[in-house]
Amino acid sequence: MILLVVLLIGAAASSCGVSTRATRKINQVEIGMTKAQIRHLLGTPLFKNADETGEEWGYRKMVGEVAGPEEMLFIVNFDNNGMVVAYNSVKTHPHYHPY
Repeated sequence: MILLVVLLIGAAASSCGVSTRATRKINQVEIGMTKAQIRHLLGTPLFKNADETGEEWGYRKMVGEVAGPEEMLFIVNFDNNGMVVAYNSVKTHPHYHPY
């Protein structure tokens, strides 16, 4: 019984750890970083959009593990020189999946 409790606590902690690691990485994003630095830090984006002013990359972000996970998007905006000029997290529609 104790082993089962230990395993359940470990599983819960490891699932929170995934979210915590991702959040730690997202918290390292800074204005002025390059596309290469963002790709190295966050990996391949779920989507990319571009226009004459620059490009944006979107990443999936899960928050609120304890109260039930909520999906958000973390958007990184680059200028035409490939430098981060802005970033933000936005809520997704419950049925929206860009991937």
